[in-house]
Amino acid sequence: MPFIYPKIILYFRGMKTIDWAIFISYLVGIFLIGIWVSNKAKTGLKSYFSADRSIPWWWLGISIIATTFAADTPLAITGITAGKGISGNWFWWSWVATYITVAIFFSKRWHLSGVLTDVELIELRYDGPQAAFLRGFKAFFFGVILNCFILGWVVTAAVKIATPFIDWTQILGTDLFAVVESIYPSFLLFKSDLNATLSIMALLILVGIYSSMGGIRGVILTDLFQFAIAMISAIYFAYYAVQAVGGTSGMIESMHEIYGTEKAGHILEFVPSFDNTMLPFQLFMIYILIQWWVRYDSDGTGYIAQRINTAKTPEDARTGTLLFSIGFVALRTWPWILVALVSLILFPIDNPGANYPQYAEAIAGDREMAYPLLMKLLLPAGLLGLAFTSLMAAFMSTVDTHLNWGASYLVNDIYLRFSKKEKSQKSLIRFSRLMVFFILLIAILVSSQMESIENAWKFFITAASGLGVAHLIRWFWWRANAYTEIAAMVSALIGTIFVTYFKGENTGPDFETYALLGVTAFNIICCLVVTLMTPAVKPSQLQKFIDRTNPIGLWQGKQGKKGNDSFFNSLVQWVMGLTISYGSLFAIGYVLLHQYMSAVIALVLVVLAIIWLNTNSKKLAKQKATTRRG
Repeated sequence: MPFIYPKIILYFRGMKTIDWAIFISYLVGIFLIGIWVSNKAKTGLKSYFSADRSIPWWWLGISIIATTFAADTPLAITGITAGKGISGNWFWWSWVATYITVAIFFSKRWHLSGVLTDVELIELRYDGPQAAFLRGFKAFFFGVILNCFILGWVVTAAVKIATPFIDWTQILGTDLFAVVESIYPSFLLFKSDLNATLSIMALLILVGIYSSMGGIRGVILTDLFQFAIAMISAIYFAYYAVQAVGGTSGMIESMHEIYGTEKAGHILEFVPSFDNTMLPFQLFMIYILIQWWVRYDSDGTGYIAQRINTAKTPEDARTGTLLFSIGFVALRTWPWILVALVSLILFPIDNPGANYPQYAEAIAGDREMAYPLLMKLLLPAGLLGLAFTSLMAAFMSTVDTHLNWGASYLVNDIYLRFSKKEKSQKSLIRFSRLMVFFILLIAILVSSQMESIENAWKFFITAASGLGVAHLIRWFWWRANAYTEIAAMVSALIGTIFVTYFKGENTGPDFETYALLGVTAFNIICCLVVTLMTPAVKPSQLQKFIDRTNPIGLWQGKQGKKGNDSFFNSLVQWVMGLTISYGSLFAIGYVLLHQYMSAVIALVLVVLAIIWLNTNSKKLAKQKATTRRG
């Protein structure tokens, strides 16, 4: 979508002094956090990238929630809800199944593995030069290529938010701004807009400084701060937005008046009906049955595994990841969806300028702009600054995570792994901080070229998604080897090229989602065939992995050992986790939309699932204690 900045700026800029005070106070606060924890980060690589495994479960859970809340998330949800209704959010609600899977099946095992990064697990799980190659390749692919493309996308999205609120001609003065404009290199402009570029560049430099000083401990502490600001401002914003249309009752009534009973019903559906033309039912089924487990992070690979490895104990790792999995949708969803629904009333889909003609062109060009527009229209001074700060905090939270995560690959899995010279901890920390800024520099270069490389970014994301199959197989089946993952990457790449090549100009926006069915089938076949045609991992290497992580699945009777957790019991835990997460999501939503009986049913299911999980955890802990005494 094109960004229609010039006309929007006339209505947006000019936050009050209190708004700026809130924003600047936040920036100072997170910078001081980085300084405060910098001494602890100096002690060694484990401290810098895993916080010496000292993080309690609730820090862990909240930190991941904050990280997955990027600056563009509420804007994206506003656009999704306008296009496909509330049920369109199953596109990302389905990811809960991914995260519950990580919490139940993998979180403890990641922690028990003792690895510093997720790609280090490759040489614990597999053997031979192929394992070393795979580790180095994935470290570079995830740490630099994929990571910087993601950062570039995040930066590009943040431009949309920062541009309307910050005017550097007022900050620097017209003359000085003109001087900067004359000397600033054009190839480093974000969206060809110097004003937006200066805003985001200043924030990126600040993020680079505090994240390099404090390491992962500093990142997590700032995440807690950022999450609190984000949730408070989102709830207040939703309250003001809903009150502007007469409360939830007025909102529902207005939806029916504007869109008619049938379409309003589809917009407000939590699960799409068979006749829902906004979100076809078959697309919904792909979301909930396939999309979530073919993702490259299906087992927690990436920054989630890094966070898990900062936990105090395996139990903290599990509980913290479970907190994140539940809070991912239950805590965050409804403030954003309420604002999205209000935007459909104040800026109707068929006539976005009905109430505010001056914004008609902006909204028609990009429905996501409704979110920052409503911020300016509805929020009073102080709360506007808090809301703006929360979005910038979300942006910075995502950036600092990716900088630290990417640097961990370059240091631990390339520099330290393949260099023959001995390295002191002090030199490794210096190199780690240098890598933070190296990745930041690459991300800036990528962001400035995002218009021309957007398709390449989508291509890389799709190509990486095929790894989800291999990442799951390696934890459940002893026969998987390094070639399994290599086959997954190659087949996903081939499948992505095939889909991209045959995509016509008239294909719908969901073409890639439907094509995912064929690509996934091809990926699975390739993984299985290559696995069975290549040598198995040596028994000694398998035993080392088994002794360290105690995996479940097709291991018993081979080199494996049987622990307290059975696959069936873990599967029931998984179902209970899904029940808690989705039940909480629906209970809150049903209350807000005045469907109280449905809310009660959802709440009862949540309570029963919590009771079962708690009882089951105590039972397993008792069995474990008995086994140890025996």
